[in-house]
Amino acid sequence: MLQVPQLWLQRLFWRSDLAMLDLEQMRDCGLDPAIVREEADKPFWRD
Repeated sequence: MLQVPQLWLQRLFWRSDLAMLDLEQMRDCGLDPAIVREEADKPFWRD
């Protein structure tokens, strides 16, 4: 019963963390900035 709200909360925190990364940090992690921004902009309820 609590799994969905927990997942939403995790997504909210993960996406807010992604949104705080700068371009250099994304490159250091091997992340594509366009994909990071796309993921960070999703609402927490979307997979």
